[in-house]
Amino acid sequence: MRRFCLPTRAGAGSLRPVPRRWAMLTGLALLAAGCSGGGDQKVPTISPRDAANQALAEYDTNKDGALDAKELEACPAMLGALKRLDKDGDGRVTADEIADRLTFFKEQGALSDVSVELMFDGRPVQGATVTLVPEKFMGSAAKSASAVTDEMGAGYFKTEGSEYVQVPLGYYRVQVSKNTQGRETIPSKYNAQTVLGYEVSPDVEGRGTGNTLRLRLTSR
Repeated sequence: MRRFCLPTRAGAGSLRPVPRRWAMLTGLALLAAGCSGGGDQKVPTISPRDAANQALAEYDTNKDGALDAKELEACPAMLGALKRLDKDGDGRVTADEIADRLTFFKEQGALSDVSVELMFDGRPVQGATVTLVPEKFMGSAAKSASAVTDEMGAGYFKTEGSEYVQVPLGYYRVQVSKNTQGRETIPSKYNAQTVLGYEVSPDVEGRGTGNTLRLRLTSR
């Protein structure tokens, strides 16, 4: 997985996506200068088994020991990753399968650069704040990450408390907000009552690439 620590520009109102070639070269330069790839952002410590058990306790409403697609509607990040989680292909996710996936993340020992591309009713949205909120079962050490979109509707996420564009692997709720003259212009189904989720993973778009969260929202 690509790991580099690109600081944001001081005073910038938004963080523009960094061209991949430039980012890779910059990452190499920073590594040569002594940057370890982690900067001030550390991978949260997590127990895959404990997290998996907590996920079942939270979302297994019928108490059958597994999460089906209906139950996973309450956890859109895992619902979107169902095919990757469901190793036996039975359409349900067990604690073992969740723990296996989280163990895979833990073994990577890395952070991912995550960008966003936001469209609303077919148009890019400038000045929107997109936030990745970690699921509760990811543990108290997991922090939210946010990006502010530019005129192309694009941006890079920074984890809370960090100046580097890196996000720990895991499961997140996605909240999109844009306040104009004191009024929220994005429907609540994308923020306060979000139906959006995202799995930050090294194998979503193929090894060696970062994650790009592509949001195509509508007012309907």
